[in-house]
This record gives sequence, C-alpha cells and structure tokens, in this order.
Amino acid sequence: MCFILTILYYYRRIRDRLLGERDIKMSTQLMFSIDLNRCINCKTCEMACIDYHGFKDIHRRHVVTFQNSDHDSIHLSISCNHCENPICVTICPENNFIKRRDGIVIHQANHCRGCERCINACPFHAPKLNPIMNRVDKCNFCYERIDQGLKPICVENCITNGLSVIAVNRDELKPYGFNEANIPIMGYTNPSIYIIKKHKSNTHKEG
Repeated sequence: MCFILTILYYYRRIRDRLLGERDIKMSTQLMFSIDLNRCINCKTCEMACIDYHGFKDIHRRHVVTFQNSDHDSIHLSISCNHCENPICVTICPENNFIKRRDGIVIHQANHCRGCERCINACPFHAPKLNPIMNRVDKCNFCYERIDQGLKPICVENCITNGLSVIAVNRDELKPYGFNEANIPIMGYTNPSIYIIKKHKSNTHKEG
C-alpha cells in the first residue's frame, strides 16, 4: 500500500507539468482490441513480435491463459496498454517515455540507466529489463509501421483476427475489460485496451 501511495504522489506531482510541456492530450487514442472468442493460443502474435524486432531473451507481447468462472480456458494476448495517463511517463527520472498525440507510449532507451522504476511502478508489468543491454524495453505499438499506414506486426500476423487496432475518442476512453480487476492505480493510469469477453455460447472445455 505504501508503494502505491508513493507512486500516486509522484503521479500527481508531475502530471500537470507533463501535460503542459508535452501536450499529450489528443482527440483520439489508438488501442489494442482483443477478442477472447477468437484467440486460440497459437502465439503467432508473440512470435511475430520477437522475429520482427530481433529479440532473443525478452518478450514485448505475451499470450496468457487463465480459467473463467465456468472453468473454461481463456487466452489473452497482452503487451503494453499505452495508458491514457501512463505512470511510466511520470516516474522515469530521465524522461525516457513519450506519449504521442495518437496515444502511443514510446520508450527511448538511449538514456535509460536501468533504474527499473518504471518496471516496479507499472501495474501491468509492461516494461521489462533487457538483460543484454541492461536497459528497459517495452511494446512501442510498432509506431514506425503506424506512421507508414501499416498495422503493428502482431496484429498483421494474427491468423484469427482476434487482435486488432481501434481508435477511440479520448472523452469516451475507459479501462475496457479491466473494470473488475483489483488494481488500485488503474483508475489513474486508465489502460487503453479493449477486451471483448468470451461469449458463453462459444466456450468449450479444452483438453
């Protein structure tokens, strides 16, 4: 609890300054949409990300599996949520995180000292320490592809169309799919992710 309060203190203290200096307010926010009815746990999105970015010992995207109340297996492909109010932006002492006007949160690793403050602060464990470079790394929404009118590599390679990108009006932005999660700081970070819940008619026992 003390750690959470400390994070919130830093967030409130720096938030107004960052909003003024970086002008991160935008009319729309890009976000990942995950359809739990379509994900089949093939991990193609995860592998495509690794191959495209040339990673070896780090994953920007993970497919996690859990069971719902009906004991059905649910597969969720998740990476950085590119929050509306990202705690990583406010807590980094080197100002290595930038939130673009389209909502994408980018980490600039050139000046990263590997202090791991962002890793400890993120409620979704999105930033990770690259063991080779000893610098933080995270999903950047393939912003260079977005700027070329292309989809993120994970979305482009999803064989079931379970992973997609949508643009949401910033005034309507809310933590879709995380409403029942017990994450106190979530109300401040406001994760930008849309999760389409699995319909009972489509669930089946696996195995």
